[in-house]
Amino acid sequence: MTSPIDPALSADEISAIAREAYVYAFPMMIAYGFFHRQTCGPDTPEKQAIGRFTHFRTLGSPTFNNVIPWINTDTLYSAAWLDLRREPVVLSVPAFEAHRFQNVQAADWYTMNFFTRGTRDVGNGARTYLLAGPGWSGPRPRGVDEVVVADSWIIKLFTRIIVEGPDDGPAIHALQDQYGLTPLSQFLGQPAPPAPSEPEFPAPPASGLRGRGFFEQPTPEFIATFNQLMTQAAVHPDEAALFERFARIGAVPGGAFDVAALTAEQAAAIQTGIDAGLAQIEHRLANLDTPVNGWVYPMDLRGGRDRLTGGDAAYLARAVAARYAIWGPGAEEVVYMVAEVDAAGAPLDGTTAAYEIRFDQAPPVDGFWSYTIYDAASRLLVPHPSGRYKRGDRDADIRRNADGGFSLLLQNAPPPAGREGDWLPVPAGRFQVVGRLYGPHAPLLSRAYAPPPLVRVAP
Repeated sequence: MTSPIDPALSADEISAIAREAYVYAFPMMIAYGFFHRQTCGPDTPEKQAIGRFTHFRTLGSPTFNNVIPWINTDTLYSAAWLDLRREPVVLSVPAFEAHRFQNVQAADWYTMNFFTRGTRDVGNGARTYLLAGPGWSGPRPRGVDEVVVADSWIIKLFTRIIVEGPDDGPAIHALQDQYGLTPLSQFLGQPAPPAPSEPEFPAPPASGLRGRGFFEQPTPEFIATFNQLMTQAAVHPDEAALFERFARIGAVPGGAFDVAALTAEQAAAIQTGIDAGLAQIEHRLANLDTPVNGWVYPMDLRGGRDRLTGGDAAYLARAVAARYAIWGPGAEEVVYMVAEVDAAGAPLDGTTAAYEIRFDQAPPVDGFWSYTIYDAASRLLVPHPSGRYKRGDRDADIRRNADGGFSLLLQNAPPPAGREGDWLPVPAGRFQVVGRLYGPHAPLLSRAYAPPPLVRVAP
């Protein structure tokens, strides 16, 4: 078989294109690993069907669905993968009580958010959306509030409903059951269009898995995977020149790519580019942003095509987000902040130390806020005898001052008498604190807000 590499390219040029293509493909490969595990893998708590909601009735915990880094312990999810090749799908969202925070989010095959709606922007009334794949241009059907066209035919859909108290489950379950996914033809009472051929979704090869099972495939075979993944997405007109460049090393949507056809020099040049791209991703992960009182909260990693396309920096941000916190909502919806060090810059460690976070006022949000403890290395929840893993605005036993200020006491052992409500238990080892601030005010988005540091105190 003839080599797919343009013979006019030098080794350095091959490496440069391979680096660019690998960074571009990186988030799609990670997403595909989740997609395959959730739709084709064994029955697990995260198992999800294509075209049908899976409702998660229980909050994430150390023993339930603790497989996704930074599992949310504030909201109950419903999730689905949609295949829009045959026809669009109508998403029905029920009406919610005025006090309840909720949202719907959809991400495309590239992992960019192209749609987020909920309490913050459209309120809590019932809404109906038409979700369509690339190139769809039909009229907005009667009874549909908004038509949203994605850049891919496979999309990831989430809904989130805040849990306001320990007895809130039945009310939320009833709301979850009112979400609907209806093929457009059924919604209109018309015959369904012909079914497209079934796509192939092979299992990611074990050789491409890194770390905690993330599918990243840092070898020349990634090009064949990239080509297959791109059959489920459209090349945006703004990126036509980019894909013409990719094609010079055999990265062509739907194209065949045989590593065995490469010369040893070509394979080495591609590997050099992959290594350079992965080094860029790792470097950015280690230097996400300038810390503020020990907290890191980058604003440029999550969003849509307006933020995550257009150049090397944007594609790198998209790749980093996939490894760091894939499918997170945009900053205008929620600001995530992470602390792994105390006020003196020392790593947080619950083995012998205790810490306090003193808030003069409540975090500036319209939605809700919470602070959750995760293992520093895996970013998963760690079992603790207390069964408590977060503190937030719904915890009435936190002691508050007249301005809404409060303190959180972070330690492994039970707290002193009278501070039970302030206690945020931590593991006996390295940990991190993740703040979730939903409906952020302008000072948070502009980074004018300075979160208080974690001060080491006597345990």
